[in-house]
Amino acid sequence: MQKTDVVFLSGQGNHELGLKILDELSELFGSRCQFDHITINKYPDGELDNRIVNHSKIKGKTVVLYQSVFSQEMLDEAIDLIWACKHQYGATYIIAVFPFLWNRRQDPMMTEDKKEKWSKKIVKQDEVQRLRKTIHLLSCCGVNELMVATPHSNAMENACIEYGIKFHEIDPSSLFATTIQTFVPHEDHHLIKIYAPDAGSIPRAVNLANLLHCPVLFNLKHRAINDKTSIVEEKIEERDNLVNEFRDYYKFQEIYYINPELVKNMIIIMIEDEVASGSTANDTGQMLQRLTAKSVFLLATHPVLTPGWRNKLFYCYPFTKIAMTNTIPRGYDKRTGGKIFDITVAPMFGASLFKILNRLQ
Repeated sequence: MQKTDVVFLSGQGNHELGLKILDELSELFGSRCQFDHITINKYPDGELDNRIVNHSKIKGKTVVLYQSVFSQEMLDEAIDLIWACKHQYGATYIIAVFPFLWNRRQDPMMTEDKKEKWSKKIVKQDEVQRLRKTIHLLSCCGVNELMVATPHSNAMENACIEYGIKFHEIDPSSLFATTIQTFVPHEDHHLIKIYAPDAGSIPRAVNLANLLHCPVLFNLKHRAINDKTSIVEEKIEERDNLVNEFRDYYKFQEIYYINPELVKNMIIIMIEDEVASGSTANDTGQMLQRLTAKSVFLLATHPVLTPGWRNKLFYCYPFTKIAMTNTIPRGYDKRTGGKIFDITVAPMFGASLFKILNRLQ
């Protein structure tokens, strides 16, 4: 595909990351890619009044819309722009580049997969399926392909399949592997074990373990109706069955149910899709410390960081280092004096977008 056949647009959600992704794409194309201008505005009563200045360029083109959708406002803005590009200005194809997607966790009854049993979720019958609704809206408004980093579960992809959107998961495992290899001395690499604190984290843990050539430890969590999580204490025979099931399902033999002997004097890498309040991550980190881990690292893709997160995540600080990506902006108000190491996902999104655009030619 020629660059002249593509229009790049960006909403307000983490525009800085969007620029970095276009820089990566520019390097791959060998010429400059840039966003067309959108005039950001609202009417006096608060209604959206964002306008695509050069809208006449859109007809018959592929539109790449970048937006990190970390709030309802960012979602509304993205849907507004997507609908206008497709149904008002005549875009033929729309690729939504959403490093983070709002409503990512509101997915009750979305899968028939074995992982639902392993995660021991309680289905919330009274909860609106807002993730599914969001994907449906994106489809109706004109999205053809969607790029998201580390979705919370396979429910997002399932909803995309249901509504005819081609889904692309951006996996930052290689970035996390490089980070760990940087912070852990080479002579200690044999002590590394990846820890999945629940069933949903196991595929991410396996991806990282394959890169670092180390084992995976896990336990299961129970999430109650009030969203309070607790570790499930499995009987020994049930643990053995789970280990065998996971090994078979993920085609990875070094998966073990966590116990003190497997943690003692080891370097434990805990991997999560996101950190919100930080409470669960802190509790788990302290548990690993009590099991006498040599050190504990926390890796998370999305820095959601809800109000009060510092007091919970850093309480009796159990981590050697925390690393998070920049899918959600973490401005000065969320800085930590070096306790969190920032990783950019721009190279991965740039490379994946390059492949998509080449495929469309």
